[in-house]
Amino acid sequence: AAFCSMSAGKTESAEAVWGSPVAYLISVDSEADTAAPKYLETKSVTPEDFRAAVEEICPDTVWDEDPAKWIQVGTCTEAGTVQSVTVGGAAVSGQDLRRCLELRSAAFSVIYDAEKKEFIFTTKGYGHGVGLSQWGAKALAEQGQSAEEILAHYFPGTELRR
Repeated sequence: AAFCSMSAGKTESAEAVWGSPVAYLISVDSEADTAAPKYLETKSVTPEDFRAAVEEICPDTVWDEDPAKWIQVGTCTEAGTVQSVTVGGAAVSGQDLRRCLELRSAAFSVIYDAEKKEFIFTTKGYGHGVGLSQWGAKALAEQGQSAEEILAHYFPGTELRR
């Protein structure tokens, strides 16, 4: 399942990703995700492609001659999602950068390889990370947990009605 969602080992809260709290969309453990295929992925981006993608969402950026100075990761959530980055002097959310660069998740680290002249992003997980992790749910089912138990784990405080 190449497109299954998986967290970075902990799901993310709705508030951290979308800015508004939802009582049952809080961060919960999903450690099984760290064993998923393609949990860690890298993506290389040329400075030209990086700049073009960022300018689509943030046209007021100022670019230094040295691409190594273009991006600084600011804050991250407890679950590992990048909340804010500074790109060309402008504040950008981790989710916005994820979308414009087509990264697998906003749980990422980045380095600039001056020799290869490319940014190398390393992502953890796949998707926005909020709610049920398909990979984590599969692992809990394989451990013998029922669908009700799995839903209660990923959506705490909810009640399943039939």
